[in-house]
Amino acid sequence: MRTHPLENDLNADAADILSAIQKGFRAIIDVKGKLAEYFLDQELVRLKNKGAITSYHWADKDGEPDFLVEYQGHRLKIECKNIRSKELFRTPPSYKVELQKTRNSKDGTNTRGYKGNEFDILATCLFNHTKRWEYLFICTSRLESRPKDSAFLKIMQPVPFTATSPWHSTLEAAINERVAEKNRP
Repeated sequence: MRTHPLENDLNADAADILSAIQKGFRAIIDVKGKLAEYFLDQELVRLKNKGAITSYHWADKDGEPDFLVEYQGHRLKIECKNIRSKELFRTPPSYKVELQKTRNSKDGTNTRGYKGNEFDILATCLFNHTKRWEYLFICTSRLESRPKDSAFLKIMQPVPFTATSPWHSTLEAAINERVAEKNRP
């Protein structure tokens, strides 16, 4: 008996769906990305239930940030990314996160790069190295820009092994920092 709606939508049992995913390198990467968003969604539910945020929306659309969060009258955009699975920065030793959009524009022009104003907070999932759905968070204003075009964020960004400034171990701390930035004159 099929118990999940996706089993009915695909007319396949869960074990068959999982076996098909297991056979596809790209499918596994896509699922890990969606799982990172899913577990971040659970954190946002927790923050909403305790009153730490007013509301939020999980978007699943190209060209939009992964989450929109409402907090103290501010609308914050959160992008969720997985760290690279094998690559590390050597100096200083750190994880590596790639900040590029999945797709170029429909006309083929390169639109994969992120501008510094496209999202407020980066949620970086550490699963690829820790095998735990845990995150480090940073305000976009603290990320490195490209040397030749400071409007765009550097594609490869270092992520510390543990939360050290300007990185936060909680989303709530990153949200508070970003709201403080927005409230400065």
